[in-house]
Amino acid sequence: MTGLTGAANSADMKTVTFSRAPLTPRPDPLVVGICVHFGIGGEYNYVPSKTAQLVDEVGFDSFRDDLAWPVFDAPGAPPGTLRPTRLFDFMKLTKARPLLILSHSNPAVAGGVKPMNEAGRAAFADFAVRAAAATRPLNPMFEIWNEWNLTSGQRPPWLVGVGPDSDPRAAAHYSALARTTIAALRTSEPALTLLSGAAGVDPGWAWTQAIVRDGAIKNASGLSVHQYNHCEPDVRTRNATDIVDRLGDLQSRLRTQTGADVPIYLTEFGWPTARRPCVITQTAAADNIAQVLLWSAATPWMKGAWIYQLKDQGRNPDELEDNFGLYDYDFNPKPAACAVREAIKLIKGTTAFRLERPFRDVFILQATTPQGIRLVGWTTRAETRGILRLPGRETTRTKALCNAAPASASNTIALGPEPVIIDLDAANVTIEVSQTP
Repeated sequence: MTGLTGAANSADMKTVTFSRAPLTPRPDPLVVGICVHFGIGGEYNYVPSKTAQLVDEVGFDSFRDDLAWPVFDAPGAPPGTLRPTRLFDFMKLTKARPLLILSHSNPAVAGGVKPMNEAGRAAFADFAVRAAAATRPLNPMFEIWNEWNLTSGQRPPWLVGVGPDSDPRAAAHYSALARTTIAALRTSEPALTLLSGAAGVDPGWAWTQAIVRDGAIKNASGLSVHQYNHCEPDVRTRNATDIVDRLGDLQSRLRTQTGADVPIYLTEFGWPTARRPCVITQTAAADNIAQVLLWSAATPWMKGAWIYQLKDQGRNPDELEDNFGLYDYDFNPKPAACAVREAIKLIKGTTAFRLERPFRDVFILQATTPQGIRLVGWTTRAETRGILRLPGRETTRTKALCNAAPASASNTIALGPEPVIIDLDAANVTIEVSQTP
C-alpha cells in the first residue's frame, strides 16, 4: 500500500494526486477463489452442474474443497475409483483451478488421529503424495490441513498462543507435519503450488509466527490463513477494514521475523447473513467482501483470496453456518453475488494497481485504463462517509459497483461502503478527500 501523495490542507481534508504514468504491475495476478462443499459435509444442496456454472460465470480462478484423507483411502472402492466421488466428478465440470485441503484424521491408520507422531506424519505424507498424483491432470493447489489450531468442544476452541506439547493444537505439532509433508511433495511434485498454515483464529498471531519460525512454510509456496470477524464484541470491527489491518499486522510481524515479505493466501474469509446472534446485513456482507478483494489486488504480497462460501448450506435464518453464501440455499443471488462478480471484473481489467488510504476509513484504488484514470473509492462502514472533490473540473463519471442506476456526472463524489467507480479523461488529477465523522 502506498502512502499519501500530496499535501494535507487541513486536519479534515487532504489532497491526493493521480497520474496516467505506468503503475508498478503485480508480480503475478491475484487468485480469486470460492469455497464449495463436495468433499465433506453432505451435499448442502450443492448441485455439481449449477455450482460449476456459477463458478465460471462469476469469474473465479479457483475453488477450494476438502480432499479428506479417510475418504480418499476408504476401503472397498473398485480399482481406479477416486474419492470423494462427487468432488472428482465436480472437478471435471469447471475451468477453475482446485485448491484441495489435505486434512482430516484417519482412524484406520496408526497415529492417524491428528498425526502427531513419526508414523502418523509419514502416513499422512504418503497420502498427500498419492493425492497429488491422482489429481495431477487438474493442475491443483494443495493446503496442508485445515485450522489445526482450532478444535471444537474445547474452551476456547482456538488455541491462544503457541501451545504446550500436551495440546494437540500446538504449533510444534503442526510444524512437524508440514515439514514432513512438504518434503515428500517437493520430491514427487517439485512445481506444485503448496500452501501451509491454514490458521484459524489466532489472537496476536503467536501461533502463526511460531509455525513460520519452525519451518512450516519452508519450501512451500506461501502461508495460508483464515479471517472472520462477524461476531467480534465491538460491532464497529465487523468489517473489511479490520480484516485488512489484521493481515497488514501479520505481514509486518513476519517481515520483521524473516527479513522479507511472506506470500499470504487468505483461503477463507466471509460474513454470514443470519438474523442472529451476530447480525451482518446482506448489503454489508457484499460491501465487505468486495473491499477485501480490491485491497488484496492492490497488495502485492497478497497472492489469493477465497470467499467462504458459494451458497448457503442450510435454510435456518438463525444459524450462522447456514448463511455464508453469495447465493442462498437454492442458488438465488444475494447482493454479494453481484459485488464479487463486479469486483473480479475490475481486478481482471488491469494488471497494476495503486492504493491510497488518506484517512483510516477511506480507501482509493487507482487502475490505469486506455481512456484515462480509473479510481475506485470506498469507506469502512455506512456510518463513515467520504467526500472526493475534483477542483477545476466540472464533471466526472461515477458508478456504484452494483447500483443499477446510470452513471452520474459530478465533480463531488460521496463515498460509502459500496465501492464507487470514477472514470477520468485526464493524464493527471488532484483530488481533495475528506471524511466524516
